[in-house]
Amino acid sequence: MAKDFYASLAQQDDAAWARTVSELQASIHPVDRSATRIWFAFFPVKLWRAFEQSSDSAATAKQLIIKGNALLLDQVDASAEFLYGHRYWPQVKAAVSEYAASAAIGLGLAEHIKAAAKHVAQQVNASEALVLGITAVAFGALQQVGAERFKQPVAAGAYGKRWNKSAEQIVADRAKDDGQGLLGFLKSVDKRYTVNFRECAPGSTFKIMHEQDVTMAAKLDQRPHHLQDARCMAGEGPIPIECRTAACGTCWVGVLSPTEKISPPNDREKNKWRYFGYEGFTGEPESPIRLACQMKAQGNVTLAIPPWCGMIGKLDEAETAKAAKA
Repeated sequence: MAKDFYASLAQQDDAAWARTVSELQASIHPVDRSATRIWFAFFPVKLWRAFEQSSDSAATAKQLIIKGNALLLDQVDASAEFLYGHRYWPQVKAAVSEYAASAAIGLGLAEHIKAAAKHVAQQVNASEALVLGITAVAFGALQQVGAERFKQPVAAGAYGKRWNKSAEQIVADRAKDDGQGLLGFLKSVDKRYTVNFRECAPGSTFKIMHEQDVTMAAKLDQRPHHLQDARCMAGEGPIPIECRTAACGTCWVGVLSPTEKISPPNDREKNKWRYFGYEGFTGEPESPIRLACQMKAQGNVTLAIPPWCGMIGKLDEAETAKAAKA
């Protein structure tokens, strides 16, 4: 039975995962609804398969202009730290590994995820809604890293210990904007907000003006972020950037705060997205995946920065050509 389940899991592609996460959305706690969608965009199946099927991973990375670390295998235990439910990762990982070993086929993937999440919720004394998103992530990770690697003990880490607020407080904080002082109601273009680019790490913020694009504001953060992320340029802030004109695709990010706090995708961003090939961009105002250089702040913004960037639209072109030939 387990072999059948693993075989079924292995067949999931990005579109299938998008449908599954969409089916689960209403049941996931608001703190992790967008974050769950973002994780599956940050670690797409199509990119994993490209490396899995390649005889020369370095050549594949060069062809797709990959910068940073796109391999989930190298970071499986840390990949979901921007999910509030990551605090339960050790228990979730163990529970999903055990569940998958005896899972029977017949249920849809969403039902398997819900069943495993129910067990985890009882184990950690938390609501099913709070562990559902991270459980979905665990199934996604299991697909890509394999059963043997997945069942290994978790690596050392904080696992949510840096989060010192409840899930409800986090949701409320994301909805708030900085106060503008006693005469704030008179301000317009000179309003100032805060961008948080690593929510679970204190001090990971910079200021932004009303209607300023996120990458221009990030430039004012002069801390040496390039020492932690080689994709960042010295003196350019914590978001990898090469152009600020939507031409490079380097500054793609996940949006955790309400998307009404940023400007909607413009035509340039929409037209370039197919070329970049990142998953999760919908072209709609509520899209959880965006280009930071095209986003203008209209309130406080909370982001997650992916560990890699590239031009993986070539993978979509190859899939389209394969389907047409078939």
